[in-house]
Amino acid sequence: MDDRDERERPILTPDGQWRADYRKAQRQCRIAGVRPDMFGAPATEHFHRNRKPPKAEDWPLDFEITRFHDLSPKEQAHQLAADSHTPWARSTRKKLTPEERAAMIASAANWLRLGQRVRIMGTSPSIDGANERRVGRAGVVWRVCGEPFADYVHINLDLIGQERTEKVVFVELRDVEPIEGGD
Repeated sequence: MDDRDERERPILTPDGQWRADYRKAQRQCRIAGVRPDMFGAPATEHFHRNRKPPKAEDWPLDFEITRFHDLSPKEQAHQLAADSHTPWARSTRKKLTPEERAAMIASAANWLRLGQRVRIMGTSPSIDGANERRVGRAGVVWRVCGEPFADYVHINLDLIGQERTEKVVFVELRDVEPIEGGD
């Protein structure tokens, strides 16, 4: 790399530098070895196995889903009158009041920081089930959000199963709890 490339590289903020160092450290932990090719092809990297995913039944969800098609015609009409943009499946998960939201953000200020180990303990429902598969997963706080998303946080999930690429998810703060030290 020449001097010109070094000058064009942006200077990282302290948070950005921490994220770059964390990625590098995680790669060093996962890599088991590199086997060079005798004929000039790219080297083959070998990785340690990831831990197994948590069992879904160990993490009960805190919501129920009411399917629109399962409702009677009278209930469907009532629901459409209340909200013309009614989704096909409605969650019964309670929305936080502004006071509850402020109290949750204030209590999280004691532990919420970049690099804090956390576990996802709950989730909001999703049509494809992707959110539900995250429950029980652990990771680190990747980014702390400000207003208007102060009650959300970005989590860099630990790799499980056959995953090879990092996954950074946007999660509600009420669904996250801190983990002391390592797993």
